[in-house]
Amino acid sequence: MPRPDVWFERNLDVENGQGIIFAPDPEELNTALSVEVRDLGTEVTAADLPDLEKAFLKGLRSVPGSKVERHEAFQSIVHIGLEAQHSFNEGGQRRRRWIRVLYNGRLQARLIAQGATVAEFDRLRPLFAPCMTTFFFGDLWPEPPGA
Repeated sequence: MPRPDVWFERNLDVENGQGIIFAPDPEELNTALSVEVRDLGTEVTAADLPDLEKAFLKGLRSVPGSKVERHEAFQSIVHIGLEAQHSFNEGGQRRRRWIRVLYNGRLQARLIAQGATVAEFDRLRPLFAPCMTTFFFGDLWPEPPGA
């Protein structure tokens, strides 16, 4: 996942997986990019997409003050996925978040780009776009044979 080089990096605890978060401030994580990858223990297929989308939207709408601004379910030869941008209330502040949940076999990746405020998200959206849309499962440069 590409990310701003000058942002601070912290590991996230993820049950059955790994996670990392990047933020411009090491202590303030309300503006951040994160990715979590976990093994679900069961294969996810395109046939699951309608149920996944229903649960995804239900979860987003359960967040206080949530307004789903756009969403999409999709499939490609590499993965299936869900995506949404929504705004919500947290700690007395209106925030905006872009979420992508991607599935490849038993693996699930959840990517989040969030601004501490709606204005901050809008300002950083051009920076967030390549980070959110170029993630893929696997190594870009696998180890050479015999390494």
